Amino acid sequence: MNTRIALPVAVSGMLLATVLAGCSDDTPVNDEAAATTSAAASSAAAVASSEAPGGASPSVKGGSSAATAGCPVNAATLEKAFRANAKVASAVVLGKGLKDVSCYGGWATAVTQPTNLEPAVVLFKYDAAKKTWAALVGGTDGVCRDNVPADAATHLKGCQN
Repeated sequence: MNTRIALPVAVSGMLLATVLAGCSDDTPVNDEAAATTSAAASSAAAVASSEAPGGASPSVKGGSSAATAGCPVNAATLEKAFRANAKVASAVVLGKGLKDVSCYGGWATAVTQPTNLEPAVVLFKYDAAKKTWAALVGGTDGVCRDNVPADAATHLKGCQN
């Protein structure tokens, strides 16, 4: 066995397993962590694929329910959905964009960054059939109330009020 090939494959496999293990819980994901995790998973998969004997790519068994529900999601994707809803976009000042993205079970929240105004929380819902996010409502208080199931609301930033 050639140890120069086996060691990088083993290290890549351990890295991929570590990254995937971090995706298996039900904690909310913010946009920065999602980008880092996604990039690490892509890099680990690419390395493992390129170094696997015969060029075979590693297989990952099982799926993630969060992935099928649109999570994780980044601020840029949610900003596009925000701008697509004229009613929400005209009622809430986006400012410098969205931050503090959290995502759970097809629901997401993000906080606006206006200048000289109180930041607002914007609520989004994922449409699995269309594979798109939609902005539902935005405001400074109670945006999740009567909109988000209680079990999902506990995982979303800004839904505890």
